[in-house]
Amino acid sequence: MTITLFKNATLIDGTGAKSVEHGALAVENDKIVFAGPAEKWQAPEGKLVQEFDMTGRTILPGLIDCHVHIAAECLPDSTLAGPWGWTTLIMLKHAQNTLAAGITTIRDVGGRHHLEFSLRKAVDAGFFVAPRMSLAGKLLSITCAGTEWYDGMYREADGVDEVRKAAREQLKAGADLIKVLATGAVLSPGEKPGAATFELEEIRAAVVEAGKVGKIVAAHAHGIEGIRNAVEAGAKTIEHGTYLNQDSRIMERMARDEIFLVPTLKAGWDIIHGDRPGIPDWILEKSKETQEDALRSISKAYEMGVPIAMGTDAATPYNFHGENAMELYYMSQAGISAMDCIVASTKNAARALGWESRLGTLEAGKLADILIVKKNPLDDLRSLADRTNIEYVMQGGKFVARQYSDSSGIPEELMAGAWICCGF
Repeated sequence: MTITLFKNATLIDGTGAKSVEHGALAVENDKIVFAGPAEKWQAPEGKLVQEFDMTGRTILPGLIDCHVHIAAECLPDSTLAGPWGWTTLIMLKHAQNTLAAGITTIRDVGGRHHLEFSLRKAVDAGFFVAPRMSLAGKLLSITCAGTEWYDGMYREADGVDEVRKAAREQLKAGADLIKVLATGAVLSPGEKPGAATFELEEIRAAVVEAGKVGKIVAAHAHGIEGIRNAVEAGAKTIEHGTYLNQDSRIMERMARDEIFLVPTLKAGWDIIHGDRPGIPDWILEKSKETQEDALRSISKAYEMGVPIAMGTDAATPYNFHGENAMELYYMSQAGISAMDCIVASTKNAARALGWESRLGTLEAGKLADILIVKKNPLDDLRSLADRTNIEYVMQGGKFVARQYSDSSGIPEELMAGAWICCGF
């Protein structure tokens, strides 16, 4: 098998190490076989090597978004409804937009009637190309208004026995994790984000069931009481974490036990800023009430060493799939360094998913999920969300998206059969 070698590029390997200015990356089959300074590359004896000059480009791992809702439509009122067939087509379009934007892996934390499992099955069968998917199925919640607002996304469960049954249902369907609502939500009518919902023992029941098959729990948690319950129960990731800044001890424990914060700043930003017609007043008001605390929480958590993984909550109002990488810029505005923002969307995100042995960094033996861009994102993180900046996206050793056809660029035989060209 021919080795594909990209040389003379700047490499950002996703580990947080200093970038390599004159780097080389070699790919064989679906794996990386070398990543490092070009002068250290030696072609294996007897192997054919196809070289590509990447002078002026930057190569980094494919990005990972740990919090999306692929079935939702980014509508102003955030509702999820309509025919299931339409939702399936929406999911496919979202997946293509996301992949073309350099997000090679997503974690969906609330789909619709398990349609997302069928999408993944079709991708696995080779019908389409799409990001790798870690799926939660239906999110678990107490009886609440969200069920009516988001058709097919919620599984209501009241009491320990019902939570146990609901978790088992998701695992039976093929879930990679269990998502629980530990507090109220910003985007559900009549709910208070700061209020705890599931009790400690209910969350623990979900953690126990997930643990039986080696899976983890992600806890939607804005309010500090709900965060405490989720951490004590054994959740692996805290989604949003809006009022985490109210308890330094919980942050210390999250840092010690490697419990990840997935902040989702973009969701609030896209609602509050710009001309956003049609957003209900109650969504706008709750978003404004929570956003400053969300910024304070990620800043404080970062200072205290809490591991942070990137998540966007893509599909909330005007929060479009394909614009995911803007989350990194918003994280930087909370005081996180540009390099650590990239780590949050690569190495840390893979760790949060439990997939760090095969994804998240440019290292020999890892799957060849890579992003080739014109501008160095360390100079401007917003460039990662600029579709004209992304030249190629590789997933598992195959190029699955490119900006344009170039006779001097990547040859057609290296492109995946269903590659996307700027699928926005």
